[in-house]
Amino acid sequence: MTKLRLLFPFLLCGLIAAAVAQEPPAWQSRLQQLSQQLNLTEDQKEKLKPILRNEAEQVESVRNNTSLTKQQKWAKVHDIHESFEPKVDAVLTPEQQQKLQQMKAQAKEHAHSETH
Repeated sequence: MTKLRLLFPFLLCGLIAAAVAQEPPAWQSRLQQLSQQLNLTEDQKEKLKPILRNEAEQVESVRNNTSLTKQQKWAKVHDIHESFEPKVDAVLTPEQQQKLQQMKAQAKEHAHSETH
């Protein structure tokens, strides 16, 4: 029983690490969400993978940059998202682009209503 008690923290860390390892990267979650909401074709999904992966890597780099303030990070992340918007739009049909803009407007409205 004592050995089990000593091993418990290590077992717990292992379980947590395994659970985190199974969490898909942010870009994959975003691709899945866009796929469901915009009814993406397989070709569109393949074209969006490297775009979303690159965007997520850049965002992660900013978030891990300890030399930036919270406001600087927010501004840089915002700039990254805006710079990738035309790349994503280029893969979508006009109807999908319009739906994506509506989704963004709703998300912005929802975020604004939660802060006030």
